[in-house]
Amino acid sequence: MRDVIRADAERRFANAWTRPVGAWLAACFASAAAMVGSFGVMALAEGVPSAQEVAGFAAAIIPGTLYIGVFMIVLTALPTLAFAWLMHSQGWKKIYTSALLGGVTGILCVQVFGFPLQHGAEFVPLMVLVFCVGLVGGSVYRLVAGKGGWGGASMPDLFLPGVAPVQLPGRG
Repeated sequence: MRDVIRADAERRFANAWTRPVGAWLAACFASAAAMVGSFGVMALAEGVPSAQEVAGFAAAIIPGTLYIGVFMIVLTALPTLAFAWLMHSQGWKKIYTSALLGGVTGILCVQVFGFPLQHGAEFVPLMVLVFCVGLVGGSVYRLVAGKGGWGGASMPDLFLPGVAPVQLPGRG
């Protein structure tokens, strides 16, 4: 009986801390990948890149994602904790809510640590980019945390094996 109680306590601890922390880390790296990808799209908008430029960008995708991801982890730790508490206390469990809070977190972090809007309107596109990257991070957080973005849908259980598989909308 004591082993059953202990296993239940361990499972509750894992659900309370491991999944949200893992989801936050996954969201940071997904946002970083989205930002690196957006840099590639912006480079394409300037003109047709040479094969050497494409190869250089392809070689920089993983290191760039890791580098930016570490910065996102550091900069979003406290805002994410505050917004996670807000979401939990208010019972907000939809994916669009997490996405919007991710976008707001991105804008707040850039504004607090970089003050880009004090330099004028030329930094508005940067804020839009950071908001969109935050939307990606918030969505990934909700899906990986397994909190049911579309009425029960979640990513496969990465942290606690043995949980039911993904159920996408309209696929019973």
